[in-house]
Amino acid sequence: MCGIAGFLTKENNFQKEKILKNMINCITHRGPDQEGIFIKDNIFFGHKRLAIIDVQNGKQPMSTYDNKLIIIYNGEIYNSDDIKKDLLKQNLNLKTNCDTEIVLKSYLLWGNKCVNYLNGIFAFAILDLINKKIFLARDRFGVKPLFYHFDKNNFVFASEIKSILKFPNITTDIKKDDLRELFAIGPSRTHGNAIFKDISELKPGYILEFDLSNHKIKFKKYFELKHQEHKENIYETAEHVRILLTKAIKRQLVSDVPVGYFLSGGLDSSIISAVASQEYKNIDTFSLDFLDNKKYFSKSLLQPENDEYYAKYMANYLNSNHHEIILSPKELADNLEKSLVMRDLPGMADVDSSLLKFCGEIKNYVTVALSGECSDEIFGGYPWFYNKIYLDNKDNFPWISQNRNDLFNIKLDLENYSREKYLEEIKKIPENPDDDTQDKFIKKLTFLDINYFMANLLERKDRMSMANGLEVRVPYCDHELVNYVFNIPWRYKFYNQQEKSILKLAFKKIIPEKILSRKKNPYPKTFHEDYKNILVSLLDKKFKESSLFSEIINREKVFEFANKKLSYYGQLMSGTQVLAYFYQVALWFDIYKINIC
Repeated sequence: MCGIAGFLTKENNFQKEKILKNMINCITHRGPDQEGIFIKDNIFFGHKRLAIIDVQNGKQPMSTYDNKLIIIYNGEIYNSDDIKKDLLKQNLNLKTNCDTEIVLKSYLLWGNKCVNYLNGIFAFAILDLINKKIFLARDRFGVKPLFYHFDKNNFVFASEIKSILKFPNITTDIKKDDLRELFAIGPSRTHGNAIFKDISELKPGYILEFDLSNHKIKFKKYFELKHQEHKENIYETAEHVRILLTKAIKRQLVSDVPVGYFLSGGLDSSIISAVASQEYKNIDTFSLDFLDNKKYFSKSLLQPENDEYYAKYMANYLNSNHHEIILSPKELADNLEKSLVMRDLPGMADVDSSLLKFCGEIKNYVTVALSGECSDEIFGGYPWFYNKIYLDNKDNFPWISQNRNDLFNIKLDLENYSREKYLEEIKKIPENPDDDTQDKFIKKLTFLDINYFMANLLERKDRMSMANGLEVRVPYCDHELVNYVFNIPWRYKFYNQQEKSILKLAFKKIIPEKILSRKKNPYPKTFHEDYKNILVSLLDKKFKESSLFSEIINREKVFEFANKKLSYYGQLMSGTQVLAYFYQVALWFDIYKINIC
């Protein structure tokens, strides 16, 4: 993985090469191994590389032999070998084994349709001097980030917001509607909305073309989920799932550097680790826990049990080299600021900071890791797919608390804002007339989960892992698998009233019953009293110090909300996480010098 940044400008009143250096230096964490720049007239491309495949020959920016096409690229293409065969048939010889050249030559052969051939995670920019344009593309589900700024004189793009903010005269102004987006939808975001007034996000599954001759941009959507008739019985379906997911996992094992595996002891990570252990002996697995969690753990509907026992059980079952990372309350609190800066926006508080620290520990052993994100979204593993408490909330996002308005001193009308976004989103979902009422509802919920909940988790995983120079791959996000599972009837996914039953049936031969029968458990959190005490002190201090924060946020209501342990964001944010979230909001106002315009 890597970090990319670039710009085209008509202005001549600043040191452009120095600005490019500043833009890529602030994302060095994404690519600590190599640096490269390309400059032609008023066009500037910069790259920071994390070397994974063909370490010696993959330096960027990379160009064709005639320097008519220049690419900067962030990602991994998992079907490189298949594409390579097509390229060689067209006499497009390759000088390297890295997928950067595969993407570049794919564009040379297929133009902007090249994205349709790529199976992987990617965000890249190509300077096309043949057709006089800059071409940007982002993978189908937005695993890899890409942001941009556009005005009459400048076109600026980068992997992270912080990089774009290094460009002159781009402000950290926030419009009131974007403030509503932050607090009504957050920590998710509507695709394309980067919160900052001067910055936008290239949506997942989209390409952008900037015309060098007329300084205009246009967008094209190249991917969307499609309805397909499902004719297979439950056993054929399970076998099809097994084949597709196993293929996706095996494709993503390829690396020229060491690979490891997140292993919580849940179904999703256990399947990935089990498939990997069939390919390689003594794999490295990693689990996360918290200091004194056995003592302080509090069982709930959304978090029924602790992961520790199951992670160790599965590691022993696979005979893996298992590494248990244990974090203290102080480590969690100390990393809240860094996790905010890595994300450039308030995120999921200690759910982010713990992952940030966890990835840092993993990087001591491996450079690539596979993780189980996205399984619950496509297989219907979350409680709002089947629990009546959530199903009754049919006119809004089921994971977003409808009690948020009370937390603010200014009128934001958050509930109506989130409802408007919800209604806008479901209008985009084409209905299949052959689906019954239940399957129509489940597909709608799946679509929303992918575009909001899953997108948030992918953003979190990218920023926290890349902050440590760790590449994390997500096999459940394979677009062939996602589109197939999208069309599986709910009666198969929830067979015998059991969540993700089709996935369990698909892998019952390699996963022990103890893991198969385990109730879904979310990402782990600390319940330590010391952590809450630290947060209370930090947040109280911010209420006293920060005028904008205390002007907008209602201290008493925030503490009341947290003490009642009400859910702010699904199963991931309640209680102490709410205190930590608003501490991040206060930090964000201060560090980014936010101005509400």
